[in-house]
Amino acid sequence: MRGRTAHPIKLAVFGQPVAHSLSPRIHRMFGEQTGIAVDYKAIESEPDELAARLSAFREDGGCGANLTVPLKEIGLRLCSAIEPVARRARAVNTLKAAEDGWHGYNTDGAGLVLDLERLGLDLAGKRVLVVGAGGAVAGILEPLLDMNPERICLLNRTPERARRLADKFAHRGHIEAAALEDGPGEMPCDLLIQSTSAGHTGTTLTLDRQWLTDEASAYDLNYGAVHAAFAGWCRDNDLPVHDGLGMLVGQAALAFETWTGRRPAISPVLEKLRA
Repeated sequence: MRGRTAHPIKLAVFGQPVAHSLSPRIHRMFGEQTGIAVDYKAIESEPDELAARLSAFREDGGCGANLTVPLKEIGLRLCSAIEPVARRARAVNTLKAAEDGWHGYNTDGAGLVLDLERLGLDLAGKRVLVVGAGGAVAGILEPLLDMNPERICLLNRTPERARRLADKFAHRGHIEAAALEDGPGEMPCDLLIQSTSAGHTGTTLTLDRQWLTDEASAYDLNYGAVHAAFAGWCRDNDLPVHDGLGMLVGQAALAFETWTGRRPAISPVLEKLRA
């Protein structure tokens, strides 16, 4: 580790709720790893408070911020410049202060790809089943399609929402949509990605093991207690599963690189969080 910088860079995550966020701890570890002093806070913000809270944070020396639920779409409207991936996803999770205001980025999908690569999950030529069609999926579809899967099938309780997303990204690869109860069709899939908020709400997902090949695996964008119910279903169905903690650290590393020009290593931080 290099010697630490004299003055800490001021960073924060805004959300509602946000007290439980691991981001302050993650970015402090990134700072220790790279020798960059970091002052990273968690700031509660209702959607209609975000503009004022970001302005106050900027005036206090804030140079970078993360946005989490439910602020990612609102943050998009507060940016003077937006990277193409974030614009197409219609959500920002990373803001960088610039002379003309906040510049917006979305590192969620690229963070997922970093974790899939870390896990050795190569999607080239594979069939991917994604359950859910919310904002999280909008942020990951383009990077997933860049991994050249044979196809991606979106399943959602409201199939119209899944079809809108599929239509939006159809020019990037083979992507289709269906109602959750209908499943992905006759061709079983190699990877199941669970993106819904079922773990938060206590609702039950109706999934069928026959939608997947015998060698398939699963990935949950959630982690911690929210991951437990899906992990249990995977265990009962002899399906290897990974939680989304690696994606969280991956997207954070890309945000840190956006702010500092230095990309920290993911694995050491992930090991400490799991310990």
